[in-house]
Amino acid sequence: MKSSSLSGLAIALGGALLIIVNAVFTPMLDTTVPFPQMMASDTYLWRLSLASLTVFLLMVGSPGIYAAQSGRSGLFGKIAFSLAFLGSALLFAHEWGQVFFIHSMALAAPDALQAMEDAPGLNAYDLESIIVVVTFTIGWIFFAISMLFARVYTRMVSVLIIAGFFAIPLLSALISPMWGGVLGNAVLGSGFILLGLEHLRKRNN
Repeated sequence: MKSSSLSGLAIALGGALLIIVNAVFTPMLDTTVPFPQMMASDTYLWRLSLASLTVFLLMVGSPGIYAAQSGRSGLFGKIAFSLAFLGSALLFAHEWGQVFFIHSMALAAPDALQAMEDAPGLNAYDLESIIVVVTFTIGWIFFAISMLFARVYTRMVSVLIIAGFFAIPLLSALISPMWGGVLGNAVLGSGFILLGLEHLRKRNN
């Protein structure tokens, strides 16, 4: 019971941090300076650190969400949860690595970081980033769909989470990468907050 309640709290806090990171810290980044200089800034370090915490909270909270609906979501729910957990774990590792490696590289060897950024085609770092984002996105979309089938949580939870993942690239293209990301992540974060609060309420009842 206690562990399950902590799952709801972790998901809700993760959703709140997702909104804060993208609405507060992302707009504070100076995108007019060279890429390594931006990544060497204290603002970027704070953003990375909070982003790591955000994904960590979503990762540790997701098993409790699955446990609450496992009896109704079937095989699809199990696969969806596995993908969401794997995607969260990969994204956490990605963000964690940037905090302690990429930021340090930007400080100690900015020319090397710029050379990697300017290299034509996809390098290993680019490929890893794509795998991480795709796995995290597909995993949580499928997990949200499984919630629709299980009907343990309100339909709005799934709608907000699914809509958030689609809104981020769509609004980024229509408005701007920064402000489109802010609005899209606000939708996604609201879905996680609602999911966490609903889970907490169900466990308390």
